[in-house]
Amino acid sequence: MSWDVLIIGGGPAGAVAAADLARRGYRVGVLERKRFPRAKLCGEFLAPRGVALLQRDSLLDPLLRLGAHVVREAAFISSRGHRYALPLTRFPDGAGFGLGISRATLDHFLLERAQACGAEVLEQVCVTEAIASRGRIVGVRARQLPLGERVTFLASVVIDASGRARALDRSSCSLGLESDSSFFAFQAHVSGIEGIGEAVELYFYPSGYGGLVRLEGDLYNLCGLTTREMMRRAGGDFERLLALTLRQNPRARETLRNARLESPLTGCGPLRFGFSALPHTHVAIGDAAALMDPFLGQGISNAMESGLLAATLVDAAFRTGDPRTLAPRYVRAFRRRFARAGRAAALLRQAALHSDLGDRLLVRLPERALAQRLLLRLLFGGKIG
Repeated sequence: MSWDVLIIGGGPAGAVAAADLARRGYRVGVLERKRFPRAKLCGEFLAPRGVALLQRDSLLDPLLRLGAHVVREAAFISSRGHRYALPLTRFPDGAGFGLGISRATLDHFLLERAQACGAEVLEQVCVTEAIASRGRIVGVRARQLPLGERVTFLASVVIDASGRARALDRSSCSLGLESDSSFFAFQAHVSGIEGIGEAVELYFYPSGYGGLVRLEGDLYNLCGLTTREMMRRAGGDFERLLALTLRQNPRARETLRNARLESPLTGCGPLRFGFSALPHTHVAIGDAAALMDPFLGQGISNAMESGLLAATLVDAAFRTGDPRTLAPRYVRAFRRRFARAGRAAALLRQAALHSDLGDRLLVRLPERALAQRLLLRLLFGGKIG
């Protein structure tokens, strides 16, 4: 099988790129390893810039009907319990609010939209090998699950949207501010949460940080980062992991007093934040290009935006008739757009995790209007109103 554009991965980055390119008239194929809907370890918060992208294509109302929860402020709680709330209503180039929505719902919705726009989506396809010609990847070899049938797919342009797996480039190195391999992520859906309202709350504790945001119905996403040692000591036990991490924070301890586990506890790591060595043989988008520090709360939004950036440059490459220049141009554009925010997130996280410094920041920030404006810009992008 062959297409104009082949996209590996059907998450937000791949689905948005596929929909955009299909609407431009290109033949687009999407290979997805899983069968949707499926759960995904994620903070499950869509920042205002991402919501604005949905509004642009009239996709917000359908997601609200599916149960997406409106988030109007981001609250940061120091390890000593000081809380500072940043309103998300000051962004003239954003939606003015975020969304809490499960990845099972969001990703399935976006992938179905890509199909409706004309993209061909093949699920349960595991990429095993890239096919290269003259310094460019021009296709992949794969297996069709569950039977393992061997298949080959070709395209003029290949885009890697496979996330941290980086299906087209197993070797990578961090080019960001740091190469942090000590953090592990954990996530679960819980109920019985009170007192959050229309906020996403981020709690700092000695071994890392974690957050809560409401999703569809009465479910909440609980997600956090901690060390290998804390994960080992918890031994997969949810209550013990909470005791070692979020419940070290006084406000989180109160908020989680009646929390009930509603989904399996999942984890992954160690995580390496920063930019991978972006390839010149193909285009990489979303987490396949850079695992941005989750402190930003921008993972889904960045994935969607990188998908649109790639689609725009793919279209330009086809129009000029020279796809060989596509990957280098994309690398430059991607770094211009995302590198500064990634470095800022790493610095802010390091400051916040230092208990004394983080506490002073959150106590004094409400008195510093300029600092508030700069922090909003660093965290969520765009112009500050």
